[in-house]
Amino acid sequence: MLKSQKIVIDNVEISSNTREVYCANNVIKMTGLEFNLLWLLMESAPLLVFREYIAEHIFNSSLIESSYSINTHISNARKKLLASDGDSRIKAIRGEGYLFISR
Repeated sequence: MLKSQKIVIDNVEISSNTREVYCANNVIKMTGLEFNLLWLLMESAPLLVFREYIAEHIFNSSLIESSYSINTHISNARKKLLASDGDSRIKAIRGEGYLFISR
């Protein structure tokens, strides 16, 4: 899943080697699933990542089984980015999926 070693979009940096996330030069502590979700969204930016794809590739389950978990982990990742930078950067497209937006 994690092909390259580092992705930087604006002031958000994510590293697959160290599994660390930096936002506005602050380290953001994320769970494994939050990290994987953020990596997927940043790697795909600015394209939409469909909920079905997230369910299959991050949660290894169907959308029905993982829908609540997706919402929870996306919400947690948003809160952590928001606390560090004042901007969550993760946009929901209702009924479709999520995307990581740059400024």
